Amino acid sequence: MPFVPPFLYRLAGINSGPATKLSLRTVRSLRRGKHAIGEECIINGVFSFDRADAKITVGKRSYIGKSHLVAAEKIEIGDDVIISWGTTVVDHNSHATSWQDRKEDVADWHQGKKDWSKITIAPVKIEDSVFIGFNVIILKGVTIGKGSVVGAGSVVTKDVPPFSMVGGNPAKQIGGAAARSAT
Repeated sequence: MPFVPPFLYRLAGINSGPATKLSLRTVRSLRRGKHAIGEECIINGVFSFDRADAKITVGKRSYIGKSHLVAAEKIEIGDDVIISWGTTVVDHNSHATSWQDRKEDVADWHQGKKDWSKITIAPVKIEDSVFIGFNVIILKGVTIGKGSVVGAGSVVTKDVPPFSMVGGNPAKQIGGAAARSAT
């Protein structure tokens, strides 16, 4: 994947630390929202900001493969995090769960509107030294604790304790705890 030359980040209004590498699709998506990316990151993913005040932050030395982060409020990723390809992180339901509350969604979109008043939103936090496998889905309100591992194909609906290994749909603790060598 070709990366955009760093001097162009500043021209595009990208807030990233030194030695960070961003793909063209990442740069395009970051221009549309509030963000902060630490130094020495490699990011190939797409960032979607569903509301004007939404924010996505990424710590130092983190890697995000061809994944999708979707924020209406806040997604926070710590230092030394690895997120494999195909992962989706979302901090909201996107739509109201009641038909009566969402029945006008498509008609509203035609007019460039979205009613967020009946949609559940809760920030997502991925702490330092976490590894997330391929094709994981992380839903609103989840904190993934420091040093944890999330197995490929998992759907994370609840908090993951630090140094845990989880997998499945919904994600549950599997095997033993993740190694505590993460600092």
